[in-house]
Amino acid sequence: MSIVALQNIWEGLLAYNLTAANKRWLAERLLNEVEVEEAGTLQPYTMAEIEAMIAESEEDLRAGRFLSSDEAAAHRRMHMSKLLNQ
Repeated sequence: MSIVALQNIWEGLLAYNLTAANKRWLAERLLNEVEVEEAGTLQPYTMAEIEAMIAESEEDLRAGRFLSSDEAAAHRRMHMSKLLNQ
């Protein structure tokens, strides 16, 4: 689907003057659809990939590159808000 077609869908949705709750509901449904679609194409990680991700995470932790759960939740809410209000 083209960007123009997607933009038309978006503008059509905005014409309904949706509440924040309505937008959140739509966003959750779209994300669920993406998860279902991706579930059929996902491949398991190899042990080498897992070990590399763990090593990278441990390095981030040592370097102080992390968020508390509250900070992560606030970050997610901010990004979802931006997505829903575009």
